[in-house]
Amino acid sequence: MAHPPSTRRDQHHFSPPKVSDLVPLMNLFLIIIPFLLLMMVVTQIAMIALNFTHGNAAEKQAGGPLNGTSVTQKNIPEITIIIMASQDSLGTTFPGFEIREPEKTKDNVGLVNGYYDYVKLDEKLKAIRQRYPDLQDISVAPYDDVLYDTLIKTIDLCRENNFSNIHYKAPQVRYFAREVK
Repeated sequence: MAHPPSTRRDQHHFSPPKVSDLVPLMNLFLIIIPFLLLMMVVTQIAMIALNFTHGNAAEKQAGGPLNGTSVTQKNIPEITIIIMASQDSLGTTFPGFEIREPEKTKDNVGLVNGYYDYVKLDEKLKAIRQRYPDLQDISVAPYDDVLYDTLIKTIDLCRENNFSNIHYKAPQVRYFAREVK
């Protein structure tokens, strides 16, 4: 006697396709995307174009040296603003600004009521702009104890006075004499 085929063999188990649970993934994106946008805004604000170039400002404005000789269109000086935050025992540094121009005496701008005198520095920069209308380069050299905010305000003040190339000069090395016994 022949047995009919088993019913177990003909049964096909059909199940609906498995739906992925997207809730944890959506929660992750809801956290990551605002965080990335916030980081982008912070990095845009924190970026400042500092020009770390070296050399003579007159050479740069004239287009650089040509065939080993320096070509200058006009007598354009190199002007440096030194930012100091403390006074040393020798009296060579003081809190404030020192503006150095070639063939001129150093111009000092001290503190007013314990704050940097940006109004007087602005007047000095306007006077420099009137003397040298073609001047585009200016150097800013902060000492190592100068706060970042002071450096940024000085750079912004230079930009407001139409100095398009602001160069950052590394702080100068200071040596201290020690007493020999």
